[in-house]
Amino acid sequence: MIKTPVWYNETPCRGQDRLFFSSDNADRAKAKRICVNDCQHVDNCLIMAVSNELTIGVWGGKTGPEIERMVNAA
Repeated sequence: MIKTPVWYNETPCRGQDRLFFSSDNADRAKAKRICVNDCQHVDNCLIMAVSNELTIGVWGGKTGPEIERMVNAA
C-alpha cells in the first residue's frame, strides 16, 4: 500500500475519484487538463505514479497506459 503524500491535500484532484479513474475518454482528457493547468504538484504526482507503477487512473497529467509505457521504457 502506498502512503498518501502530504502534498496530496493541496491538489485539485482530491475528492474527484470518479473523474480521475473514469474509463471515459472525455473524463480522462478533463482530468489531464486539471493536472497540467491547475496542479502545483503535477511533477511529484507523476514521479510517484511511475515509481509505484500506478497504471490505473490519471496521475501527473498522464493516463494509466501512458504511465505504463514510461515504466516499461525505464
